[in-house]
Amino acid sequence: MVMWRAAAALSLSLLVTGCWPAPRESSPPQPLPARPQAQVPSNPPRAAAPHAVRTTTHDLQGGWEKTGRIDTPELRHRVADQFPQIVFYRGPRNVKQAALTFDDGPDVTYTTRILDILRREGIHATFFIVGQRAQAHPEMVRRIIAEGHAVGNHSWDHPNFTKLSIAEIRSELIRTNDLLRSLVGYTPDLFRPPYGELTPALVQTIGGMGFKIIDWSVDTRDWAGTPVPTIMNYVRKEITPGGIILEHCAGGRGERLDNTVEALPGIISYLRNQGYSFVTIPQLLHVSAKMEGS
Repeated sequence: MVMWRAAAALSLSLLVTGCWPAPRESSPPQPLPARPQAQVPSNPPRAAAPHAVRTTTHDLQGGWEKTGRIDTPELRHRVADQFPQIVFYRGPRNVKQAALTFDDGPDVTYTTRILDILRREGIHATFFIVGQRAQAHPEMVRRIIAEGHAVGNHSWDHPNFTKLSIAEIRSELIRTNDLLRSLVGYTPDLFRPPYGELTPALVQTIGGMGFKIIDWSVDTRDWAGTPVPTIMNYVRKEITPGGIILEHCAGGRGERLDNTVEALPGIISYLRNQGYSFVTIPQLLHVSAKMEGS
Protein backbone atom coordinates (compact mmCIF):
# COMPACT_ATOMS: atom_id res chain seq x y z
CA MET A 1 0.00 0.00 0.00
CA VAL A 2 2.83 2.35 0.90
CA MET A 3 4.54 1.70 -2.43
CA TRP A 4 1.30 2.33 -4.33
CA ARG A 5 0.81 5.66 -2.55
CA ALA A 6 4.41 6.73 -3.35
CA ALA A 7 3.96 5.94 -7.03
CA ALA A 8 0.71 7.85 -7.19
CA ALA A 9 2.33 10.84 -5.50
CA LEU A 10 5.18 10.83 -8.03
CA SER A 11 2.73 10.70 -10.96
CA LEU A 12 0.76 13.62 -9.59
CA SER A 13 3.97 15.66 -9.14
CA LEU A 14 5.05 15.04 -12.73
CA LEU A 15 1.66 16.02 -14.10
CA VAL A 16 1.77 19.28 -12.17
CA THR A 17 5.33 20.28 -13.23
CA GLY A 18 4.90 19.20 -16.88
CA CYS A 19 7.98 16.97 -16.71
CA TRP A 20 6.38 13.74 -17.71
CA PRO A 21 9.01 11.55 -19.41
CA ALA A 22 8.59 10.89 -23.14
CA PRO A 23 7.55 7.43 -24.12
CA ARG A 24 10.27 5.16 -25.37
CA GLU A 25 8.63 4.70 -28.76
CA SER A 26 7.97 8.36 -29.56
CA SER A 27 6.75 9.68 -32.92
CA PRO A 28 9.47 10.76 -35.42
CA PRO A 29 11.06 14.15 -34.53
CA GLN A 30 9.90 17.17 -36.48
CA PRO A 31 12.49 18.52 -38.96
CA LEU A 32 14.36 21.74 -38.15
CA PRO A 33 13.07 24.90 -39.87
CA ALA A 34 14.66 25.40 -43.25
CA ARG A 35 17.42 28.05 -43.54
CA PRO A 36 16.21 31.25 -45.20
CA GLN A 37 16.98 31.25 -48.91
CA ALA A 38 18.77 34.12 -50.64
CA GLN A 39 16.45 36.39 -52.54
CA VAL A 40 16.67 35.61 -56.25
CA PRO A 41 15.88 38.46 -58.62
CA SER A 42 13.05 37.89 -61.04
CA ASN A 43 15.52 38.29 -63.94
CA PRO A 44 18.84 36.96 -62.63
CA PRO A 45 21.94 37.99 -64.62
CA ARG A 46 23.46 35.43 -66.92
CA ALA A 47 26.53 33.68 -65.68
CA ALA A 48 29.69 35.26 -67.07
CA ALA A 49 31.17 33.37 -69.97
CA PRO A 50 34.79 32.22 -69.59
CA HIS A 51 37.22 35.06 -70.30
CA ALA A 52 34.41 37.60 -70.61
CA VAL A 53 35.21 41.29 -70.41
CA ARG A 54 36.25 41.92 -66.83
CA THR A 55 34.34 44.16 -64.45
CA THR A 56 36.12 47.47 -64.19
CA THR A 57 36.33 50.36 -61.80
CA HIS A 58 38.10 53.67 -62.12
CA ASP A 59 40.97 52.37 -60.04
CA LEU A 60 43.91 50.26 -61.20
CA GLN A 61 42.71 46.67 -61.36
CA GLY A 62 46.03 45.21 -60.30
CA GLY A 63 46.60 47.72 -57.50
CA TRP A 64 49.00 50.62 -57.09
CA GLU A 65 52.35 50.51 -58.82
CA LYS A 66 54.06 50.43 -55.44
CA THR A 67 52.13 47.31 -54.40
CA GLY A 68 52.07 45.49 -57.75
CA ARG A 69 55.39 46.45 -59.28
CA ILE A 70 58.30 44.02 -59.44
CA ASP A 71 61.51 45.78 -60.45
CA THR A 72 63.30 43.39 -62.80
CA PRO A 73 64.85 45.59 -65.49
CA GLU A 74 67.54 43.04 -66.32
CA LEU A 75 64.91 40.36 -66.98
CA ARG A 76 62.74 42.73 -69.04
CA HIS A 77 65.70 43.84 -71.12
CA ARG A 78 66.76 40.25 -71.77
CA VAL A 79 63.25 39.57 -73.07
CA ALA A 80 63.55 42.69 -75.24
CA ASP A 81 66.83 41.41 -76.66
CA GLN A 82 65.06 38.17 -77.60
CA PHE A 83 62.43 40.08 -79.59
CA PRO A 84 64.23 43.13 -81.03
CA GLN A 85 61.49 43.81 -83.60
CA ILE A 86 58.71 43.83 -81.00
CA VAL A 87 60.11 45.07 -77.67
CA PHE A 88 62.00 48.37 -77.27
CA TYR A 89 63.46 49.93 -74.15
CA ARG A 90 65.69 52.51 -75.77
CA GLY A 91 66.30 54.25 -79.08
CA PRO A 92 69.46 54.64 -81.14
CA ARG A 93 72.54 55.44 -79.07
CA ASN A 94 74.16 57.72 -81.65
CA VAL A 95 71.79 60.69 -81.22
CA LYS A 96 71.23 62.67 -78.03
CA GLN A 97 67.48 62.23 -77.93
CA ALA A 98 65.21 61.30 -75.04
CA ALA A 99 61.55 60.35 -74.91
CA LEU A 100 59.40 61.35 -71.95
CA THR A 101 56.61 58.82 -71.36
CA PHE A 102 53.68 59.02 -68.94
CA ASP A 103 51.58 56.05 -67.82
CA ASP A 104 48.20 55.36 -66.21
CA GLY A 105 46.26 58.44 -67.32
CA PRO A 106 44.43 60.40 -68.14
CA ASP A 107 43.01 62.13 -65.12
CA VAL A 108 42.05 65.77 -64.69
CA THR A 109 44.54 66.58 -61.95
CA TYR A 110 48.06 65.47 -62.76
CA THR A 111 47.60 64.99 -66.50
CA THR A 112 46.43 68.59 -66.80
CA ARG A 113 49.43 69.95 -64.90
CA ILE A 114 51.89 67.83 -66.89
CA LEU A 115 50.36 68.90 -70.19
CA ASP A 116 50.63 72.52 -69.12
CA ILE A 117 54.36 72.11 -68.44
CA LEU A 118 55.00 70.31 -71.73
CA ARG A 119 53.12 72.99 -73.67
CA ARG A 120 55.07 75.75 -71.95
CA GLU A 121 58.37 73.99 -72.72
CA GLY A 122 57.41 73.13 -76.31
CA ILE A 123 57.96 69.40 -75.78
CA HIS A 124 56.03 66.45 -77.19
CA ALA A 125 55.81 63.27 -75.10
CA THR A 126 54.10 59.87 -75.26
CA PHE A 127 51.14 58.95 -73.05
CA PHE A 128 50.23 55.32 -72.39
CA ILE A 129 46.49 55.39 -71.81
CA VAL A 130 44.31 53.26 -69.51
CA GLY A 131 41.06 52.62 -71.37
CA GLN A 132 38.58 53.08 -68.55
CA ARG A 133 40.19 56.40 -67.65
CA ALA A 134 40.06 57.55 -71.27
CA GLN A 135 36.39 56.63 -71.22
CA ALA A 136 35.92 58.80 -68.12
CA HIS A 137 37.98 61.72 -69.48
CA PRO A 138 37.79 61.71 -73.28
CA GLU A 139 38.46 65.44 -73.38
CA MET A 140 41.91 64.83 -71.91
CA VAL A 141 42.77 62.30 -74.63
CA ARG A 142 41.67 64.80 -77.27
CA ARG A 143 43.85 67.47 -75.66
CA ILE A 144 46.86 65.11 -75.65
CA ILE A 145 46.46 64.57 -79.39
CA ALA A 146 45.64 68.20 -80.18
CA GLU A 147 48.88 69.32 -78.51
CA GLY A 148 51.01 66.99 -80.62
CA HIS A 149 51.72 64.12 -78.24
CA ALA A 150 51.68 60.44 -79.12
CA VAL A 151 49.45 57.88 -77.39
CA GLY A 152 49.78 54.19 -76.71
CA ASN A 153 47.68 51.43 -75.19
CA HIS A 154 48.20 50.65 -71.49
CA SER A 155 45.32 48.12 -71.12
CA TRP A 156 41.70 48.72 -70.18
CA ASP A 157 41.94 48.67 -66.38
CA HIS A 158 45.60 47.99 -65.53
CA PRO A 159 45.63 44.35 -64.41
CA ASN A 160 48.71 42.16 -64.04
CA PHE A 161 48.94 40.53 -67.47
CA THR A 162 50.86 37.52 -66.15
CA LYS A 163 47.66 36.47 -64.34
CA LEU A 164 45.35 36.72 -67.38
CA SER A 165 44.38 34.23 -70.05
CA ILE A 166 45.15 34.94 -73.69
CA ALA A 167 41.48 35.76 -74.27
CA GLU A 168 41.51 38.26 -71.38
CA ILE A 169 44.69 39.89 -72.67
CA ARG A 170 43.17 40.29 -76.11
CA SER A 171 40.03 41.79 -74.58
CA GLU A 172 42.07 44.34 -72.60
CA LEU A 173 43.96 45.48 -75.68
CA ILE A 174 41.14 45.44 -78.22
CA ARG A 175 38.67 47.23 -75.95
CA THR A 176 41.17 50.01 -75.25
CA ASN A 177 42.19 50.38 -78.89
CA ASP A 178 38.56 50.53 -80.02
CA LEU A 179 37.98 53.45 -77.65
CA LEU A 180 41.21 55.22 -78.59
CA ARG A 181 40.41 54.90 -82.28
CA SER A 182 37.11 56.67 -81.67
CA LEU A 183 38.93 59.49 -79.85
CA VAL A 184 42.13 59.99 -81.84
CA GLY A 185 41.09 58.79 -85.31
CA TYR A 186 43.50 55.88 -85.63
CA THR A 187 44.37 52.59 -83.92
CA PRO A 188 47.57 52.88 -81.83
CA ASP A 189 50.15 50.15 -82.21
CA LEU A 190 52.25 51.11 -79.18
CA PHE A 191 51.68 49.18 -75.96
CA ARG A 192 53.19 49.27 -72.50
CA PRO A 193 52.31 46.39 -70.16
CA PRO A 194 51.01 47.34 -66.72
CA TYR A 195 53.72 47.15 -64.06
CA GLY A 196 56.21 46.46 -66.85
CA GLU A 197 55.44 42.75 -66.54
CA LEU A 198 56.96 41.06 -69.56
CA THR A 199 57.56 37.40 -70.43
CA PRO A 200 58.33 35.67 -73.73
CA ALA A 201 54.79 34.27 -73.81
CA LEU A 202 53.30 37.76 -73.34
CA VAL A 203 55.52 39.16 -76.07
CA GLN A 204 54.41 36.49 -78.50
CA THR A 205 50.73 37.08 -77.73
CA ILE A 206 50.86 40.89 -77.83
CA GLY A 207 53.32 41.10 -80.71
CA GLY A 208 51.13 38.70 -82.64
CA MET A 209 48.35 41.28 -82.44
CA GLY A 210 50.52 43.84 -84.21
CA PHE A 211 51.73 45.85 -81.22
CA LYS A 212 55.18 47.24 -80.51
CA ILE A 213 55.90 46.85 -76.80
CA ILE A 214 57.58 49.87 -75.22
CA ASP A 215 59.66 49.36 -72.08
CA TRP A 216 61.99 52.01 -70.60
CA SER A 217 65.62 52.64 -69.71
CA VAL A 218 65.16 55.38 -67.07
CA ASP A 219 62.82 54.77 -64.15
CA THR A 220 62.10 57.88 -62.10
CA ARG A 221 60.23 55.75 -59.55
CA ASP A 222 57.78 58.60 -59.16
CA TRP A 223 55.11 55.99 -58.41
CA ALA A 224 56.91 55.16 -55.14
CA GLY A 225 56.59 58.68 -53.75
CA THR A 226 60.25 59.31 -54.53
CA PRO A 227 61.45 62.79 -53.47
CA VAL A 228 62.30 65.20 -56.27
CA PRO A 229 66.09 65.25 -55.59
CA THR A 230 66.17 61.45 -55.78
CA ILE A 231 64.18 61.48 -59.03
CA MET A 232 66.79 63.84 -60.46
CA ASN A 233 69.58 61.51 -59.32
CA TYR A 234 67.94 58.57 -61.12
CA VAL A 235 67.73 60.59 -64.32
CA ARG A 236 71.36 61.72 -64.11
CA LYS A 237 72.56 58.18 -63.43
CA GLU A 238 70.48 56.29 -65.98
CA ILE A 239 70.09 58.61 -68.98
CA THR A 240 72.05 57.84 -72.13
CA PRO A 241 71.35 58.80 -75.75
CA GLY A 242 68.11 57.17 -76.91
CA GLY A 243 66.75 56.96 -73.37
CA ILE A 244 63.08 56.27 -72.66
CA ILE A 245 62.05 57.91 -69.38
CA LEU A 246 59.19 56.44 -67.34
CA GLU A 247 56.87 58.73 -65.39
CA HIS A 248 53.18 58.75 -64.51
CA CYS A 249 50.38 61.22 -65.11
CA ALA A 250 47.81 59.49 -62.86
CA GLY A 251 47.94 56.99 -60.03
CA GLY A 252 45.91 54.63 -57.93
CA ARG A 253 43.00 55.82 -55.85
CA GLY A 254 44.33 58.43 -53.41
CA GLU A 255 47.86 58.20 -54.78
CA ARG A 256 49.71 61.51 -55.14
CA LEU A 257 52.12 62.41 -57.95
CA ASP A 258 53.01 65.96 -56.98
CA ASN A 259 56.65 64.85 -57.08
CA THR A 260 56.29 64.09 -60.80
CA VAL A 261 54.93 67.54 -61.52
CA GLU A 262 57.60 69.22 -59.39
CA ALA A 263 60.45 67.21 -60.92
CA LEU A 264 59.44 67.55 -64.57
CA PRO A 265 60.78 71.09 -65.21
CA GLY A 266 64.09 70.10 -63.60
CA ILE A 267 64.36 66.97 -65.76
CA ILE A 268 63.72 69.01 -68.89
CA SER A 269 66.22 71.69 -67.91
CA TYR A 270 68.94 69.18 -66.99
CA LEU A 271 68.62 67.16 -70.20
CA ARG A 272 68.57 70.27 -72.38
CA ASN A 273 71.75 71.48 -70.68
CA GLN A 274 73.27 68.09 -71.52
CA GLY A 275 72.44 68.58 -75.19
CA TYR A 276 69.37 66.33 -75.41
CA SER A 277 66.33 67.00 -77.57
CA PHE A 278 62.91 65.57 -76.72
CA VAL A 279 60.95 63.34 -79.09
CA THR A 280 57.95 61.03 -79.01
CA ILE A 281 58.37 57.26 -79.08
CA PRO A 282 57.49 56.99 -82.80
CA GLN A 283 60.08 59.69 -83.55
CA LEU A 284 62.72 58.06 -81.35
CA LEU A 285 62.27 54.59 -82.84
CA HIS A 286 61.43 55.75 -86.38
CA VAL A 287 58.21 53.74 -86.38
CA SER A 288 54.57 54.44 -87.11
CA ALA A 289 52.21 55.13 -84.22
CA LYS A 290 49.33 53.44 -86.06
CA MET A 291 48.29 49.88 -86.72
CA GLU A 292 48.54 48.91 -90.36
CA GLY A 293 45.31 49.70 -92.19
CA SER A 294 43.99 52.03 -89.47
